[in-house]
Parts: sequence; C-alpha cells; structure tokens
Amino acid sequence: MTQLLQQDLKWEQRQRLTLLEATVFWSGEVSTNALTDSFGISRVQASKDLRLYQALCPGNIHYDKFLKRYVIEATFKPAFMKGSAGEFLQVLKIQRDGAGGALVALINNLPPVEIVESAVRQINRIILQTVNQAIIAGKEICAVYQSMSRIEPVELRLSPHALVFDGLRWHMRAFSRTHNEFRDFVVARVLSAEFAGSTDIDPSDDLAWHLFVTIKIGPHPGLSESQKAIIEFDYAMENGILEHKVRAAVVPYFLKAMRIGPDDLMREASVQQIVLLNRDELKNYLLF
Repeated sequence: MTQLLQQDLKWEQRQRLTLLEATVFWSGEVSTNALTDSFGISRVQASKDLRLYQALCPGNIHYDKFLKRYVIEATFKPAFMKGSAGEFLQVLKIQRDGAGGALVALINNLPPVEIVESAVRQINRIILQTVNQAIIAGKEICAVYQSMSRIEPVELRLSPHALVFDGLRWHMRAFSRTHNEFRDFVVARVLSAEFAGSTDIDPSDDLAWHLFVTIKIGPHPGLSESQKAIIEFDYAMENGILEHKVRAAVVPYFLKAMRIGPDDLMREASVQQIVLLNRDELKNYLLF
C-alpha cells in the first residue's frame, strides 16, 4: 500500500481496516459482521470496507463462497499493523476487560515516570498465529516442541483451545495426544507447527481450565504487627487475607507473578512479605 493511499484514508476508515486486518491475520478469516458489530455500520458500508482493503492490499484476502466470508491468503503481508504478539496481547486485554471505549490522552500535569518492565521475550508470530487459528477453527496441530526436560525436540499432536499470557511468556492450553491429557505448553518452545485436520477434542473436558479456585494470600507471619498492617493495606486485604479467584490451570502462573514459591514461609519475612495461606486446598494445581 503506497504512502499516498495511506494518507488519503480517513481516521474512521483506518480504524476499521486495522480491525479487519487484525481479525483476518489472527483468526484466519473475517466477515462483514465483524465490522458491523464493532463499529455499528451497515452491511453495505462493511462490504465497501472489505473491497477497499482488497484494493489497497491485493493478495491478502479472498472471498470463500463455501464459508461465506473472507479468508487469509498465504501471501498475506500486514499493512495496517505489525502483527506482533504485543499487539495481540493488547487486543486480548481489551476484549477481556470490556474496555472497548474511546481512549483519552492525558496531556498536562504528568509527572516524570519510569516504568520498569522485564526484558521482552522473543516469540515467532507465525507460530502464535497458527495456534490461534487452530483454536478458532477447532483444528489439531502437529508441533515440534523443545521441552526443557528433554535434550532433543519431540513431535506432538496438540489440540489447543486457549491462550495464556503470564506477564512474561505465552502459553497454550491444549490436549496432547502424546500425553493423553490436557497440558500447558510454552508457545516460544514450539519450533514449528502445521495444521493436522479437525480435532475431536472437546475443550469442556479440560476440567482444570473451567474450574475456578480461590487463592488466599496473607502477610508473612514473621513480620511485625505494624509491618503486617502496611502489607494488608498495600494489597487491599480484608482481615489479613487477599482472596483472588483464578482458573485452576493458571494457579502456578499467578503465584509466580506474585513471587510466591514452595519456600515462601522459609524465606526472610522482610523479603518475601506475602505467603500462600491455602496451600493444601490448591496442592493438585501447584507445579511445586
């Protein structure tokens, strides 16, 4: 797409075409309903947007008469986005939080601020794209996976049904025919992935994914009363307890994010500060 054509687009058009492109890139397909539902436009306008996108980005999508929607081409090249995992995470956060309203920019009276973030971990966007499309279309994938418990990569047949971002890494929740159970797999450790037909696995059978449990966290018992009080205030605890409900399958990720491990009670109180209170209740979902 030429720079001239980009400049000629109105802001509203650019927003709709960006959503269109992001949808087809990550899902493998897009329909007129995706545009009408998101922007409140007519089907006529949505069809115009699709034709405009095809004109600006030839070779990216084509209309599938059988599916009755537009599908991605093998020659697809992003024109309105980067197609990065960071962009994808932003979309998922907005969808999860229901924060789809207008974004307001704060212009004045901003203090100096430095945001400390962990080093960005590299991920193959094509692998992430393939996994997401498999989830959307209900497909199985053949993946070459480098586990940290094995010296050499192994080939796995996986039926992914959900993605998890733990703040550092992407994981997929999938049924592994190799292990005959639902497991978590680090997406960055997938060396290659290709579709292997439709899956017959029902995601509702993943009990640990659909079960929600409550994690209870409290101040380290080694702290003084005044130290405990400030920790309780810091984490908005009630009666010395912070209760947080999560999927059973993501309990280890949440605890890792909270820097709570198997030795939380043994570590120096002023360093650890918080501990897990209901370890016995959650023992079936802990990795340690």
